Formats: sequence, structure tokens, C-alpha cells
Amino acid sequence: MANECRIPRVPRSRDGGKIALRGVVAVLIPLVEIAIFFAIAYRIVTGPRFGPRTVAALLCAGLGLFAFYEGVAIAKREDDRARYGRATPGIVIEKLTSLESRSTQYAPIGRRRRSNPIGDGFILQQRLARLIATGSARPWVIVYRYTCSASACSGRDLVTEASWSELQVGQTVNIREIVGEADTRLEDNPQWPMALSELGLAVVFLFGARLLSGRPFFPQREWITAPAVVLRVEPVTYPDATRWRIHFAYFDPAGQAQESADEVVTGTWKPGDDCIAVFRPKAPDLATLRPWEESSSATR
Repeated sequence: MANECRIPRVPRSRDGGKIALRGVVAVLIPLVEIAIFFAIAYRIVTGPRFGPRTVAALLCAGLGLFAFYEGVAIAKREDDRARYGRATPGIVIEKLTSLESRSTQYAPIGRRRRSNPIGDGFILQQRLARLIATGSARPWVIVYRYTCSASACSGRDLVTEASWSELQVGQTVNIREIVGEADTRLEDNPQWPMALSELGLAVVFLFGARLLSGRPFFPQREWITAPAVVLRVEPVTYPDATRWRIHFAYFDPAGQAQESADEVVTGTWKPGDDCIAVFRPKAPDLATLRPWEESSSATR
């Protein structure tokens, strides 16, 4: 039946058993996500140039973006549980502590089949986030069964070592669920510490990526200077003062002749004087005027 709920068959060794490795599909999904993040990070962090530190910068940037994505997703799920979730009674059926290559067997109603149901929490930045949030790099997993709309459903949750030690197989627990969704957790195991840890790691990884890329954190505006010559000088009268509009000509980096104007407060300029034009690369026709002597002394 389409709405039947699969109930995990309790293994013989219930207390302190091993966690089954994830299936191929479950492993490929985060790898594809990370590859997409790497492509975005390549443009954001390292730019179009490919240098010797690019691989390390991309690795840090990809992990940082993925950690940010995970942190936001965990926070969103936790907020949904708080807003729309409810507490459902359940029971602990297994305690898991380490990895093994075999898969956990499931027993759907009326038949059996094998699967690899391991949840999230075993990618690099997830392990680091778990270490920060729980104080232990080792996974401490509680497998539980609870009543759902079909009959009975099951789930698993990464907990702290202290919680893992306190909970016993067969003990009654409360399960936080959202009606109609399969994503559940133990009521006494909120995921806010994991969300904050993931977001903190994202900042660290992105900061490291920026350092490895060799690019400044706050790029300064680029200005181009070019020799110019004054074409004409026009006095401009204001109610409280008189200024002079200097029209000057110069060549941009592409060799195109440009003409711009700037106002000064001194009337010493005359046509034919040498000066310096200062402009942005993307706006070569909008330049400011700088005296030639000032430019020469700054160069020395």
C-alpha cells in the first residue's frame, strides 16, 4: 500500500550497536550540492584567475557555502517544528555508536527489504559542527519508534553523549514531529546548537577561503591616471564665489580620445597646461583634474 509505514526490525545487539553507512544515492546528493557550491565559490572568491592556491580556496569556500546552507536548513526545520510541530509518544528501540558497512534491515508490513537509512551528520563540516555543538566527534545515535497515521514509524537522532548514556532501550520518550512530514527528532534534543555551529563554521571556512585566495577583503576602487592637456578655461559665477571650469583632453587605456571637465577655485589655469586626468576603468569619460606637479611629486 502507498501509505504503509516501514517499521525497522530491531537488531539482536540493541545497546551500543553500529550505524549503517549511507547508500550511494544518499552520498551523491551532498556531493552534487558541494560541486554546485564550488562553481559559485570559484567566481565569488577566486575570480577568473586560476593560481596555485585556488584548489584550497575553493575547498574552503565550498565547505563554507555548504555549511551555511545546512545551518539555514536546520534552523528552518527547527522553526517549523516549533510553530507547527507536536509531541508524540515513542519508545527507544536501539542505541548506535559507530559505522559499519552493512545496511540496516527494514520490515515493511507484510514483507522485508534492505535499505541504507543513515541520516545526515557525517560529512566533514557536519562532523565538525557536531563536535562544537555536543563536545564529541563520535556519533551518538538514538533509534526510536513512534505512532504515526499509518501504524508505527521510526526515526533516529544524533544526541549528546550524556543523553545517549541516560536513555535506555525500551524507555519511553517524546518525539517532536510535524504532521504529514517524516522529519522528526527527540523532544529533548533541539537542533539550534547544530544550526549555530554550522553557520559559525561557514563564517570560518569563507574567511579562510578569502585568505587563501590572496584577494583583499575590502577591495579598493581602481583609478586610472593619464596625461592630459587643458583645452579651455571658463569662469563660473556663483552667488558667493567664482570658480573656473577646466576642460581637458586625454586618451583612455583603449587609445580613445576623451574630454572631461572639472571645477577649481584658482584662476591660474590656461589652455595648453599639462595636467593629469583621474578616472574609473568603467567610466573613462568622467574624469577629475589633478595638477601635473602634484602627480609628479606623488610618483617620486
